[in-house]
Amino acid sequence: MFLKNKRAMVFVAAGLALCAAPALADKDAGNGGDISAILELTADPAYGAYLAGECATCHASSGTSQGVPRIAGMAREDFILALVEYRAGVRDNQVMQTTAARLSDEEIAALAAHFSAQ
Repeated sequence: MFLKNKRAMVFVAAGLALCAAPALADKDAGNGGDISAILELTADPAYGAYLAGECATCHASSGTSQGVPRIAGMAREDFILALVEYRAGVRDNQVMQTTAARLSDEEIAALAAHFSAQ
């Protein structure tokens, strides 16, 4: 009887490990998968310009404003990394975490294309 229960436990444990593996791999990637996927998207800078109105509320077009960094002219990869990290809660700023959480990968790519071109 014990042997059957032990085998069952092994099979259950193996099944749980297989189910958990994709989630753990994503977590271990440190959002690199998200960043790579966004970098591969064909971004629409015009759509980014449309979305950028909300960003302009806080981010000054030149210099910094009350500690809020300038994002115009920011490198595309750095911009994407920052938004993905805010979206994942890695970077600590409640306003940016809330804002980034609402953005799709396509919207992040479009914003990055827009701001990196300025």
